[in-house]
Amino acid sequence: MLEKVVIPSSVEISPLKMDDPKRPEFSSWRSYTNFATSVLRKRRYIWDPEVRAFLDTLLATVRDRDRILPEGTLLYRAQHGVNHKEDDDQLVILAHKADRMTPQRGRAMEGRANSKGIPVLYLATSLQTAISEVRPWIGSEVSVAQFKISRELKAIDLSVGHGESVLEHLTIANLLGEDAPDPELKEKVVWIDVDNAFSRPTSVSDDFADYVPTQILAELFCNNGYDALIYRSQFGQEGFNIALFDIKDAEIIGAAPYQVTAVDVEYKEMGNPWGLTNHNKTTSPENVKSANQDFN
Repeated sequence: MLEKVVIPSSVEISPLKMDDPKRPEFSSWRSYTNFATSVLRKRRYIWDPEVRAFLDTLLATVRDRDRILPEGTLLYRAQHGVNHKEDDDQLVILAHKADRMTPQRGRAMEGRANSKGIPVLYLATSLQTAISEVRPWIGSEVSVAQFKISRELKAIDLSVGHGESVLEHLTIANLLGEDAPDPELKEKVVWIDVDNAFSRPTSVSDDFADYVPTQILAELFCNNGYDALIYRSQFGQEGFNIALFDIKDAEIIGAAPYQVTAVDVEYKEMGNPWGLTNHNKTTSPENVKSANQDFN
């Protein structure tokens, strides 16, 4: 008869080799990064077991993120440009028509929550957020439409960890691999990475392939009962972006033309400054005399 083997409490259980949706537990605090790298650089359409395990574990760890968007909720959508026309020798400025303010099936451009040709309706909770999201400059003319949600929608909130850094939660030992974070900390950090991935600013010069990880996650949530995504805007602290998977879930009720009168620009140095060898100091902003000083 075989004796029962008891593992002493002092013996460590081997760390997970792969995300495990049954526990559920992520194998690493880098699990989102590993997933994104895989679908960007290895396989995009035929997933390996590691990617499937990550997606299943992500679904299994959705906690306190379900939100309800009530029927009748009013939201905003902005597009560059307005319509100019003359009426009785008077210049009349109008917003784009309804068909221009709504994504067209089969003609949708790549977005963080949709692949090319598959439309998603991107909306915002405030007028300022909607206008800011199209990256206008001073003097830009923008059309803004108001949409009304036509039925109660179930949304997943991806704004919980917005703006947080994983470095705020991990120790040096965690980062160096000398000490593994506990399952709760790994889960928290992975979801912070997911939240920040959806709110990360993009530009027209970005590679559309960079959208692939969030596109896959959007389809995952859509396929598992969610009607919409909620994520933070990088433009203003109060606004949220909302992406509706079915463009018929909101109807346009009106639109108005706007002109941008001011833009608040914030910046940070992102690399090392350089300077000419015949100068004692580098030409970093702190060491260069500002031209503004000459006019004060």
